[in-house]
Amino acid sequence: MSTAILRLLESVHGHLGALAAVALLHPAILLWRGRPAGRGARWSIGLTALLTAVAFGGGILIYADYRRVVKRALFREDMTAGFLFETKEHLALVALCLCLGAVLPALAKGPEGEGQRRLAARMFAGAAALAWLLGALGVWVHSTRGF
Repeated sequence: MSTAILRLLESVHGHLGALAAVALLHPAILLWRGRPAGRGARWSIGLTALLTAVAFGGGILIYADYRRVVKRALFREDMTAGFLFETKEHLALVALCLCLGAVLPALAKGPEGEGQRRLAARMFAGAAALAWLLGALGVWVHSTRGF
């Protein structure tokens, strides 16, 4: 891919990640007390999971080119930023797994599902916290070296 396209995809990935970090808070707040998810909450849960997966997919899409074009130079310029990039990749997968893993318990019905919904809220909150951390790491890494 051309550098201009990679820069665009990198920017889209960052913006989607920022949106996901904010969106992950919504189902966490809605489910915190364990109440059943209404229609709007179910939409929020589904769209948040979709947005998080798309943001992660954007990172996967540019990963091979990032490694080929940027990674070596990133380590030369700032080894800490290079290792933070590696850490960011792994934490992003954890955030995605927490988000996707929270979807089914979040949709548990009836009073017997209260504990599952509370668990889902905490999983969404954990994914949100990781997403905010990932955003900070992404800005640091990109400010050191990007496409």
